[in-house]
Amino acid sequence: MDGIPPERTVTDSWPVLHGRPVLRRTVAVGLVLFVAVLAALAVRGVNALTLGTPGRLTDRDRAERLAGLHPAQHPGADRSYTPVGAVYTHTSDGAPVAYLHYRLAGGKDPGLGDFLHTYDLPAPGPAAPLPPDLTAALGGDSPAEAPELPDTPDTPASSGTPDTPGSPAPAPAPDDTPAPAPTPAPTAARHIYVATTPADPDAADIYVRATG
Repeated sequence: MDGIPPERTVTDSWPVLHGRPVLRRTVAVGLVLFVAVLAALAVRGVNALTLGTPGRLTDRDRAERLAGLHPAQHPGADRSYTPVGAVYTHTSDGAPVAYLHYRLAGGKDPGLGDFLHTYDLPAPGPAAPLPPDLTAALGGDSPAEAPELPDTPDTPASSGTPDTPGSPAPAPAPDDTPAPAPTPAPTAARHIYVATTPADPDAADIYVRATG
């Protein structure tokens, strides 16, 4: 039809390919492979930038860190344990709260004793009721009560510089100057409950509630 230019082909751009079908196929396959490699490198670069960026934590990471059970908080441990359930949320007043559930098979697998050793935790104490929000957050067949670790109530968070042995105590304030009211230290609450089975004391379900 007059006025419509003829359709261009690859051989029009590269005259050397004209009349050489094998070379045309080779060039076409090479171009496809080149584009595929570029796309793969682009995807890999994006993943490296996003996954390797510090501070990109999952809710499970945040829950483990709040409870003091994240692998990064125990660099000298031989192994780490992955929770089968993890919830990170906030209370009504905005405070962070974490719920974790660990399941230990026992038997030939590492069990309760190794878990306590890994995270430097003491043996469980008397049974205590699980908080309702803990059982509601994790769901499942959590028990109504289970032995609680004795060191899990509120513990002061470390802050400031420890006193140097032998350093003099600060001078007392004059009698006519009222002493300032002590500032309460920040606390981190963590409660850990351990439900074992009589058949294998090393098999256990561990429930954790931690607030910041």
